[in-house]
Amino acid sequence: MSANLMQMWLGQFDRGELDAEDAAASTVAEYEAHIAALERKVGQLTMELDLLKKTPRLRLVNNNDSSSIISGPKPAPSDEDATDRPAA
Repeated sequence: MSANLMQMWLGQFDRGELDAEDAAASTVAEYEAHIAALERKVGQLTMELDLLKKTPRLRLVNNNDSSSIISGPKPAPSDEDATDRPAA
């Protein structure tokens, strides 16, 4: 809220231009804006939740592969050109 707006409201109040009806209308407008923002957020979160529910869960390990919590899945077999030779 700007200082200029506050000064304008104080001037209106001093002149008797502000009454309870204007103050109530201002409060209602603020509440309606806040409610609209919250409704947009709920809509966004609902769409995200629906998307997450529809997305299949990724399987980290194939059912046919055995794995360990410590070592993870077995490594893929290497090409035929690669051989296990002792280090020279």
